[in-house]
Amino acid sequence: MRRILKTQGTPNLQREQERPAPASAREASKRWHSYDKTATRSSLLDEQWSLCAYTELALEGFQYGCHIEHIEPKSINPARTFDYSNLVISALDSDSLTKFAKKDRFGGHYKQSAYDPNLFVSPLMPDSERYFEYRSSGRVEPAQNLTPEDRAKAIYTRDLLNLNAPFLVNLRRKWLIELEDEIDRLLDDDSALRQLAECELCDTSGRLREFHTAAKARFGRLGVQVMAAVCAHCR
Repeated sequence: MRRILKTQGTPNLQREQERPAPASAREASKRWHSYDKTATRSSLLDEQWSLCAYTELALEGFQYGCHIEHIEPKSINPARTFDYSNLVISALDSDSLTKFAKKDRFGGHYKQSAYDPNLFVSPLMPDSERYFEYRSSGRVEPAQNLTPEDRAKAIYTRDLLNLNAPFLVNLRRKWLIELEDEIDRLLDDDSALRQLAECELCDTSGRLREFHTAAKARFGRLGVQVMAAVCAHCR
């Protein structure tokens, strides 16, 4: 789970923040429904490099769309409805939900109003990446050597977001197998391997390739070096 560095938000969102905050879940839902989200959506996509906050799916052209997600649900804390630090972009729009069986839904639309701030690993946390590892099978599992407390957080978050939904597992497995095969093919060609790392890990016109964290892990130290040298702004 890539860390997201938040910016200042948009002027129209800031105007909403100057108004009295919603005092109930009903008021929050009503005001959010009528709010023009266009600029906020664009700002969130830019700061997330067009990746889903939870799954790192590439959202540009994603056929099932995306939505603005409240990390802390507005039904639980209406006062944070227009708090930009509580907003991210998550894959799947509402219109696409009917195309997914419940077991295949994920991210904000699976999480819904469930949320425990003491257990949830947020992509806004500086160390969010360290909680998970991405297996070649396509599955997300708690990272090795976590404390029991942190392992519980990783499992809670993985399951709350359904990060092992069959839909996601299949996409990740295909992506990682192809990448691992290409890395193996280039192991004896340092220059070509570095070029591949740049292609997979560095941005193109402000966008990153999907499953970025999983890909970076495959390149190991080389990936870290390439990003530091070529696209430090992406870290």
